[in-house]
Amino acid sequence: MNIGIELLGDLAFLLIACAAVGALAYILKQPLILGFLAAGILIGPFGPFGLIKNIEMLNNFSDIAIVLLLFGVGLSFPLSKLRGVGKVGITIAVIEVLVMLGIGFAIGTLFGWNFYDSMFLAAALSISSTAVIIKVLEDRGSMETTSGLLLTGVLVIEDIIAIVMISTMHSGVVTGSFEFSVLIWTIAKIGIFFAATLTLGILLVPKLFNIIAKLERFEITITFALGLAFGLSFLTYNLGFSAATGAFLAGVIIAGSKFSDDISTLITPIREVFVAIFFVTIGALMNLSAIGTFWIPVVVITAVTILGKIVGVYTGVRLFGTGKQYALAIGLSMASLGEFSFIVLKTGKDLGVISDMLFPIVGMVVVLTTFIGVMMAKKGIKTVEVYE
Repeated sequence: MNIGIELLGDLAFLLIACAAVGALAYILKQPLILGFLAAGILIGPFGPFGLIKNIEMLNNFSDIAIVLLLFGVGLSFPLSKLRGVGKVGITIAVIEVLVMLGIGFAIGTLFGWNFYDSMFLAAALSISSTAVIIKVLEDRGSMETTSGLLLTGVLVIEDIIAIVMISTMHSGVVTGSFEFSVLIWTIAKIGIFFAATLTLGILLVPKLFNIIAKLERFEITITFALGLAFGLSFLTYNLGFSAATGAFLAGVIIAGSKFSDDISTLITPIREVFVAIFFVTIGALMNLSAIGTFWIPVVVITAVTILGKIVGVYTGVRLFGTGKQYALAIGLSMASLGEFSFIVLKTGKDLGVISDMLFPIVGMVVVLTTFIGVMMAKKGIKTVEVYE
């Protein structure tokens, strides 16, 4: 079959399944992420319908979706927001990530998994789901409350940590070295690249957009913005970092300009479609046929993830003298995993260093923590509203 026609067919299956199962999840008042994952499982090469069989094409869809997803994250993160996060948000995020990295690696080791499986498991468990938690905050109208701003700040810092972590692991696998001194140097190089790219971008990009704006054609504006995102992604990948890093930086550069709102509005429909495609493709890449063999790791990792995140966040919040109930409520709100867990695993899969069993195991953990985490987040946010 002609590759172009095959691509059209696969894209049709993806979008129709995405819309149908996503609508069902919405009607049942479940997170759309769960619906999209379920759609992928149903139509993927390992699912009951097997409508999509070309795994390479799925990977290509997923790569594009990751760039757009991280570009969107960057667009919502002007550098000025970092000043508003404060030391409280930074401390909580760092403690939670460190706790989960330690727990995740220890669990992988106890199960007898190899170094890379344990490392990527730890990274996948360390970042909470921005999409899920923000959605709960929006539904309750709590985005502008003190606790809502604190949770948002923690999520922002975790997203930045995730970007650095993904690039560090990518570089470590490529160079074959995870010695402490090498990791520190890698992080330093990432920091230098961040600073240089942001400085150059903030100086040049607004001027270019000023020129483009005079044409008064939104098509040119959006194509330039997307070109910047894909171009920086390609550059960072070829420099030995993750493509996600470049996409995020492109978003941050544009977020600091006066054109950020217009570009965000223009890019949102495209980004939302590809974010949905991302979760569908991840579901399609999950082989659940042997999940019965791994039910013990799924249950153990789910329980430890929820407990670890609650303890990590609770500890961070308590350091600043807050009450136990308030700290526990904030901890309950951060228990779900999501998009970054899959981006981490996709990085390991693309590098060819993680086992096939890791994707379905972590996939099931994401499903369970999302389902349980939404209920816990609603409870936690409702509890802290008393203190607002």
